[in-house]
Amino acid sequence: MICLLTISSISQAQKIDHIKKYAVCYAKITPQETSGFELLILDPDIYTKDEILDFKKRGVKTIAYLNIAEFETYRKPALPESIIISKNPLWEGHFYVDINSRAWEDYIFFDRIPKIISKEFDGFFIDMVDIVSIFPNFEDKIIDYIKRIKIQNDDKILIINNGWVLLDTLKSFADAFLIEGLFTRYDFKTKRYFVRFEKEYKDRVEILKKLGKKIFTLDFLPENDKRKYFVKSLSLKYGFTPYISTIELNKIYR
Repeated sequence: MICLLTISSISQAQKIDHIKKYAVCYAKITPQETSGFELLILDPDIYTKDEILDFKKRGVKTIAYLNIAEFETYRKPALPESIIISKNPLWEGHFYVDINSRAWEDYIFFDRIPKIISKEFDGFFIDMVDIVSIFPNFEDKIIDYIKRIKIQNDDKILIINNGWVLLDTLKSFADAFLIEGLFTRYDFKTKRYFVRFEKEYKDRVEILKKLGKKIFTLDFLPENDKRKYFVKSLSLKYGFTPYISTIELNKIYR
C-alpha cells in the first residue's frame, strides 16, 4: 500500500508541478472570469457538476475546499451541537469541533467528500490542519484523516493549507502545500494589511524549500495595492507559485 501510495502521489504531484497561475475564490465565478488560470480552489457547494466540468473542459484543474475541523453553519450540516468545542473568533459561523467524534468523522467521509467527488473535482484543498496548534491532542486524528483521504482518493490531487506543525509528517501524502500569509499579514482587529519583514519569513522559506513539494503562496492585500508586485516577486524568487487576494477571497484578482 505504501509503495502504491508513493507512486500515486508522485503522479498527482506531476499534474500540478507545472502550474504557474492559480487562484482561490469562495464566491461563485464563471470560466470566462478565470481565463488564463490553470488551477482554481473553489467552494464545492456553490457549483453543479456541469459547471465544474465546464472549467475542466477549458483545461483548468478544479480543487474543492474541505474544512476538516470546523462546523460551518452556512453549510447547514446535520450534526449534533455537542461536537462543538468553541467558536473561531476570527470567522463568523465557524466553530471548532471535536474531530475525534464519530459524527464528525462520518460527516467528512460520508457526506462532504462524496459530494465533492460527485461533482468531478480534480482534488481537495484541506483546511484547518493547523487546529493542532490550538488542540495538540488532535494531532494523531488529523494525520489519520489526511492519510485516509489520500488512500481512498489516490486519483485526486491533495493540497494542504499551512499545517506547519505537521509539515514533515504530511509531506508523504500531500501533492502540494498552500501557505497563507507567508509574506503578508492581516490584522483582524484593525482590518489592516501589512507586508512582512524578511526576518519574519526567512526561516519559514527555508523550511518550505526543503520539503521538495510544490508550494503555492496565498497572500492578502487591499484591491489595487501596488505592493502586490513586490510580494509576487518574492514568492517567485523562492520558486513558489503566488496568488494575492483580499482576506474575503470573494473575487478573482490578476
